[in-house]
Amino acid sequence: FDRDDYRPTIMEHRDYNYYEANAATVNLGEITSSAKNATNLQRLRDGDPKLHCLILGGRFSHFHDVSEDDDWGWLGYFISKSENLRHLGINYLPGGEEGHAFADIIVRNCNQSIRSINIDNLNNDTFTTLIRVLRSLSILEELSIWGENNVGPDGWSELGTLLESGVCKLKELCLCGNSYIGNEGMDVLSNGLAGIGSSFNVLRLE
Repeated sequence: FDRDDYRPTIMEHRDYNYYEANAATVNLGEITSSAKNATNLQRLRDGDPKLHCLILGGRFSHFHDVSEDDDWGWLGYFISKSENLRHLGINYLPGGEEGHAFADIIVRNCNQSIRSINIDNLNNDTFTTLIRVLRSLSILEELSIWGENNVGPDGWSELGTLLESGVCKLKELCLCGNSYIGNEGMDVLSNGLAGIGSSFNVLRLE
């Protein structure tokens, strides 16, 4: 078996049809960096009704120990197909093609099951990439952005655009620990919040 059949050394462009055609037969052990990660993908693929929460990066049982040896396109695909996943925590996202492949495909969450996303420890590029695609998750209700993200003006601007678009029916926004947001960041967020939908009722700034 050639590992590169499913996980190329250099991330190639693979459309959604590629994943659909190979999902049932792909060897999960060959596209992940650990047995625990392969188990998580198996649970996603099998539609485990008890898998409601998945956190990318961490030490506990529901954490997915992500690294550069994980195929991020496949990870995004199996998340996108879940009917039971309600909360997604993203504490790490690679830059470049791997990060873009993941972000582009999770928004194909056909069943629109994800209600809550928690973002932490991202740099400005990966944060901006992720926020940009969240406009496609129309059922998203809670978004938490913690203070370990290194976010610049363009990242906050992208978040302001997301809020102002009103596409996501957000009920709660948490910006805990973001003491470095600055005046420019506050300006764009204020504009975004001014245009947010009527469903919004909780803003946490700690």
